[in-house]
This record gives sequence, structure tokens and C-alpha cells, in this order.
Amino acid sequence: MEIIEIRTGITLIFCLAVALFFLHKYAANPIKKLLLKASQNDPEAQYKMGLMYYTGKQIKRDFRQAFIWFETAAQNGQVRAMVALAGLYNAGRGCDKNERQAFSWYNTAAKTKDLEARVNLAVCYLQGIGTTKDEVKGFQTMKSAADDKSPIACTLLGDLYSKGQGTSPDKNQALKCYIKAAKQGEPFAKQRLKELKEKK
Repeated sequence: MEIIEIRTGITLIFCLAVALFFLHKYAANPIKKLLLKASQNDPEAQYKMGLMYYTGKQIKRDFRQAFIWFETAAQNGQVRAMVALAGLYNAGRGCDKNERQAFSWYNTAAKTKDLEARVNLAVCYLQGIGTTKDEVKGFQTMKSAADDKSPIACTLLGDLYSKGQGTSPDKNQALKCYIKAAKQGEPFAKQRLKELKEKK
């Protein structure tokens, strides 16, 4: 009778140990849980894995791993991953610098109406990054993003009006853009307004 009780006790301890192992492995470790979802071709989980490697939060920073996960998620249609991948190509982080690929991914993401992608696409046109320089197209792309309420696009549009880049110089329009963006809380717009006030 005692032998049976001892065996039952050992079996119970073993089962508890296994349960605790799996609880720790999957429930207590969100990274492993996320990795499992990512490996099952979940684009959102793949993007989050890339983000973790890129920022170095919860995991050691590794731009190469970030690139791999962003590329996988982007190819699976995750828009934020497309923008992140374009940024890595443009900076040459985790991959060879490739401005054409950067432009291509910004362009793909911009077609989904993503504001950050459209701002970056405008910059590509304005500076000739990965494409033929076209300041008019850059201005139009930036204006479109600003019209859709992107505060940073509105600020940069103000800069374009101020310099007359891709459009005729228009200080009044520039000021309107800065005021509009500042009301949306954009710090760069607030800085521009401060600089203009100091010049007076």
C-alpha cells in the first residue's frame, strides 16, 4: 500500500513539474508565444518579432534578425513591416544599403494609404532616393499626406512652401501649415513657429 502511495506521489510530482514547465515555457514567456505565432505565418506576430529585435526590448538587439522578420511580414502584406523594411534598406541596417528597394517598399506601403510611408515616399522623390528626383511629385505626395492629417507631413509641407521646393515659394502657406501641425501637437512645427517669432 505504501509503495502504491509513493508511486502515486511521484507521478503527481512529475505531472506538476511538466505542467509548470509548459506554463513557464508558453504562458510566462510571451516571446516564445509570439515566436510560435510568427513561425505559424502570422504577419502581425512576425512584425512584432522584427520590432523586438530592432528596438532591443525584451531581447538582444539584432538588426539582421529584425530585417529577416520585417521582410517576412512585409511579404505577407503587413504594412508597418513594409515601412520598417524600407527604413532598414535605406539605412543599410541588417542588410546591404539598397535605395531602390527602400523606394519600392515605401511605394508599396503608400498604396495602402499609410501616412508614414507616404511621407517617406515624398522624401524619396524630393531627394532622388531610389528613384529619379522629382520635386513636384514629392511636393504633391507630401501635400496629399498633409491633407489626410499627418502632422509631420504638414510640417514638411510648410518647409517646401518656405523654400519653394516642388512649388512656388509661399511664406503665408508655410505659416498656415506650421500652425495647423502645431495644433496637432507636432513638435517640429512648434519649433518652426518659435524660430519665425524670433526672426521678427
